[in-house]
This record gives sequence, C-alpha cells and structure tokens, in this order.
Amino acid sequence: MKGRAINAIAVTGSLLLMTFTEGCGSKQAAKPAVPVKVAAVELNAASGEAKYSATIIPRTEVELAFKVGGYVDMLRKVRGVDGRMRDIQEGDRISTGAVLARVRQSDYQVKFKQAESHASEARSSIDVSRAQYEEALSSIASSKARLVEAEADYLKAKLDFDRAENLFASRSMTKADYDSAKAQYDTNNARVVAARSQIQVIQAKADSAKANIDVVEAQSQNAQAVVQETEIPLHDTELRCPLNGVVLQKAIEKGTLVSSGVKAFVVADTSSVKAVFGVADIALAEMNLGRKLSVQTDSVPGKEFQGQITSVFPAADSKSRAFNVEVTVANPEYVLRPNMIVSLRVQAKQVIPAQPVIPLNAVIKSKSNLEGYAVTVVTDEGGRQVARLREVKLGESFGNAVAVAEGLKPGDRVITTGGTMVIDGDQVKVIP
Repeated sequence: MKGRAINAIAVTGSLLLMTFTEGCGSKQAAKPAVPVKVAAVELNAASGEAKYSATIIPRTEVELAFKVGGYVDMLRKVRGVDGRMRDIQEGDRISTGAVLARVRQSDYQVKFKQAESHASEARSSIDVSRAQYEEALSSIASSKARLVEAEADYLKAKLDFDRAENLFASRSMTKADYDSAKAQYDTNNARVVAARSQIQVIQAKADSAKANIDVVEAQSQNAQAVVQETEIPLHDTELRCPLNGVVLQKAIEKGTLVSSGVKAFVVADTSSVKAVFGVADIALAEMNLGRKLSVQTDSVPGKEFQGQITSVFPAADSKSRAFNVEVTVANPEYVLRPNMIVSLRVQAKQVIPAQPVIPLNAVIKSKSNLEGYAVTVVTDEGGRQVARLREVKLGESFGNAVAVAEGLKPGDRVITTGGTMVIDGDQVKVIP
C-alpha cells in the first residue's frame, strides 16, 4: 500500500508539472494586448469656421544662471501680502536690472583688491620714473648752460695763451705771466671736458629713466588688465534680471552652492504672449502672417483678446505632423498666463459640408504611399479587439481635427494614443 501511494503521488506530481509547464509555455507564446486610446469617427456638421485649442507661452522667456560659482548669501527681498519683506519667489514681478540673487563675494573681493594694490604700485612707479626723467632733463639743460659758459672761458683763455706764447717767444713776457696764462688755459680746457662728460652721464641717466618709464607703463597696463579681469567675476556674483517680467521658476535658496552655468531662475516677459496651436498642412493656406484672430479663455468668460499671426513654423512636428502657428496677443493686464489653454476660431474661406472627422494625432504616414496617409482602426474579430491599418484620403482641417474624404465612416474607432506600438493584426486593449 505504501509503495502504491508513493507511485500515485509521483504520477500526480508529474501531471501537475506537465500542466504547469504547458501553461507557462502558452503564456510566453501569447503576445499581450497593447493598451491604446481610441476616438470614434464623427460626422462634422457643416461649418464656416474651425476651432483650435492653443497654449499660451511668454513672448520672451529667459533662463538665468550665475557666471561664477559660490554659496548664495542674498536673495532679492519683496513685500508679501502680509506687508512683511520676504525672499523673492515664483510669481513675483521684477524689473530690468534688478538683482535677484548674489553669491558670496569675499573670495572675489580679495583677488580684486590685490589686483588694485598692484595696479596702484605700478602707477606710483610711473610717477617716480617720470620725475627721475624730468630731473635728468633739467640737469642736462643746466649742464649744457655750464658747458656754454666753460667753452666761452676756454676760448678767451686760449686766445690769451696764444698771445702769451708769442710774447714769451719774443722775450716780451716774463716766465711767471706765461705760466699764469697757460694755467688759466689748462683750467678752462678741463672745465669744458668735464662739462661735456657730465652731459653724457646725465643723458645716459635720462635715457635710462625714459626706458624705465616704458617698462613700468607696460607693467601698469598689465596690472590694470588684471584689475578688470578680477572685477568682472566680482560683478558676476550678482545675478541681474535682463527684462521686465515675472519669475516663472526659482531653483535656489540662501545657502545653496551654485556652479557657473546652472539654472537659478526662469523669468519671462508676459506683457504680450503667444498662443501656439497646430494645424494640418491642408489648413496652412488659412494661416497668413498678419491675419487677426480672437482668443478666448474660460478663465475670463465673455472676453476676447485680439491678436495676429506672427509665425508659421516651416516644418511639421515629427510626432503630431501638425504645423505650429503662433498668434501674438497683447497682455497689458497679465490676464493670459504661461501654459494656459485658450481657444481660437478661424473663419474658413468657404462653408465645408458635413463629413467624417478624426483627431489630427490619429493620422500617420502611409507605409505603401510616401505621399499618402493612414490610420489604425480597432475592429472586433471573434471577441478580440484587433488593430487594422487603413489607408485614408484627408480633406479639410477643423481646428485640431481633420476631415476624411475616403477610408472611414462615422462610428469607426481610430487609435489616437499608442498607435506607434502596434502593427496590423496586433491585439489591443482599449483604455479610457
């Protein structure tokens, strides 16, 4: 009995193992259903206008970063709703040139003061060298005056000596008078030689002083350049706002260690904004630069904001295949804010008859026709939801939707999200 029981258990275990293995194998072989979102093809009523949803972006948006690194020791103070001063935060309005934050300046101030000290010493050296040069020039002038006087005395003494030589030779002058005239001649000759020698010495000093001026002036220029080099990072410790606008993002606090080039603030000028929306290529003819359009938002019901088309992107978005259009809208009261959703109405040139329409993001490029389009339709096949690729012919656009002239009928379900994850024949799971 005991042996039979063991055999029965072994057989049962083998069957269970085979069943488990087969089950796992079947699960591995079956491809799971791909989750997708779908939209039903609707019949668009005849209309002479297209509706678009647009996103508001600032006219100008700038990321601000420090040019130098260090610890943030100051943030701009603004008055809060309670009347107290507080650090600047997102949503605060700022003006051009306002200092938003500052990193610790001590390290940069030390270098700047050292450079200024060296520059001051260099400027003093220039003054000393110039004074020495002026003194040498003055001494040269004095020595030349003494040389002129010595040369005049020398000429007189030479004449006297020449006359004395003649008189002494004819025994008409005593030896004592002759010796006196010769001594006077020798003295004045020595004075002339000494004066000329002194001028040469002083001229050499003047030339040396002038050359030294050139050297110290070059040193002074280098020192001043170092001052400017150290002054720039000292000024860069302050982060200033380049425009009148509002703070959209703030990424630092007091005590934050920042590196050069790392974003600290994002500021934007929203005195005028842009409403950006996408249109299909067949609607580009309606989007003429300068065309005036009205913008509406649910946040301000009943009010229209007037704008005009200022930009039409030259290439379509790679994902949505739509061309972005920008409508610039004056926003003096700052009612329209970044990332706000607004709506626009564009009057068509002619009334479009009722026809099937689908969302723009349901359209894909045809694989068999490079100039054609296709959609992925979800069909029920034997209780399974299956993706089927279908060629379509597009018509006019209706805002964020496009008409389908051929290939679809009202009620068909087209994939709007997840279509790139499936191929023809794949099982899908429709999610909300």
